[in-house]
Amino acid sequence: MNDTVLGHAQTASLTSDDLSAIAWAATRAPSVHNTQPWALRARPDGLEVHEDLTRALPVVDRFGRGRLISCGAATYSATVAVAHLGWAPQTALLPDPVNPRHLANVTARAPQPPTADDERLYAAIAHRRTHRRVFMPAPPRRDLTEALVEAVRGHGAWLHVVVPARRERLADLLWRAARAQADDEAFRAEIGGWLRVAGEGTDGVPIGSLGTAPYPIDGLVTGTLPAGEGTPEWVAEELGRATVAVLFTRGDDPADWLRAGMALQHLLLLATADGLVASFADQPVQQTRMRPELAATLGEPGHAQAIIRLGEPLVTVPPTPRRPLDEVFLR
Repeated sequence: MNDTVLGHAQTASLTSDDLSAIAWAATRAPSVHNTQPWALRARPDGLEVHEDLTRALPVVDRFGRGRLISCGAATYSATVAVAHLGWAPQTALLPDPVNPRHLANVTARAPQPPTADDERLYAAIAHRRTHRRVFMPAPPRRDLTEALVEAVRGHGAWLHVVVPARRERLADLLWRAARAQADDEAFRAEIGGWLRVAGEGTDGVPIGSLGTAPYPIDGLVTGTLPAGEGTPEWVAEELGRATVAVLFTRGDDPADWLRAGMALQHLLLLATADGLVASFADQPVQQTRMRPELAATLGEPGHAQAIIRLGEPLVTVPPTPRRPLDEVFLR
């Protein structure tokens, strides 16, 4: 699938059904606490992706980094749908220098039959979940890991797969970050505002989707952590149930966050297509002061954008709710 900027080439004239299909794909992307912080505008040849500040998390995501990563993921899903419909997708990030909330254009260019890989990615959109449950112990899929590393590289990012020798150091950092969040009443309150009971709302995280393992591995912080010095041994043990990878970018500005989101969704769809599930252990990257320490812990020169756990599911999880398309489109 080609999602590079192609210049002033031929463009498609899409039907309303085409545009709805592309928008559907975009809105199935993961987002920080399922806030779905995007707004879409239809164009004859594709979609515009805009940032919806009414869905911001001023405590959890103070600088909007997670929000733009979420919108980058939606942008990538839109390109997958364009390819599925038989067009060569083109993506332009931050296309309007006057309007920084206009994050991306996804355009259908010349006719191009979808490849088998395009179709696998598109089929995975409906099945991808954030798996906030325990994983089955399983050895890393080295063949898939290599494919994920290569996919991420195509978006200007890179993936650091955490080796066992660094797992305890990562667990220590994760525990310290989780404790800082659990001790922050405003943080806990903001997270609590996005938890939903079954059948309630079209956004947020259903309580039934939360994990059964202790925070910070599978759940969201809703209370304080147990007292005690040091990191419990089970944190590293739970990390060891999955392949843990950290997504990095060279820079750390809005364009980098959007690229990170595109890379992340590409990775997640590839993993889903191969029968794996993913969750996030993003507490250290949500703590601004800890992001350099995370990079140093892993010996990386860039900026950490996401910590992903990939593995075999022990149980299935339901899909999270999504807003109807008529609420997502800009008028």
